[in-house]
Amino acid sequence: MARPRTSARAAWFSCAMSAALTLILVVDWAGGEGFSWTKAAWLLVLWPHAVGELLRARGRDRAAGRADVARDWSPFPATAVLWTGLVLGWTRGEGTDWFALAAALLLPAAGILWLVRSAAGRRPRRARAY
Repeated sequence: MARPRTSARAAWFSCAMSAALTLILVVDWAGGEGFSWTKAAWLLVLWPHAVGELLRARGRDRAAGRADVARDWSPFPATAVLWTGLVLGWTRGEGTDWFALAAALLLPAAGILWLVRSAAGRRPRRARAY
């Protein structure tokens, strides 16, 4: 089943917001504010989605399919990034970022649901003989 097409404006907006968040992450880190593990995890989820939608809007369905595979697997490295940030914060004696902890607990569940959905969508339908 084909995914519905996103408008080109929405796809470009999603890519622009991903680029802006990436720039903010780099500028903050270079400015000495420290590395934001939560933003980095969010970008790991956001970029494959934004690129896939942009490719789909431009009619590049095969390339969008490859981006969809990256999107389906992205919650798992994002979870690893969130847990890394939490553990590093705990070793420095910082308090718990409850937003990051909740995301680190919920992202694997979301990733499993995405993988199940994508596996169910790719399964060929067989004709039943009665």
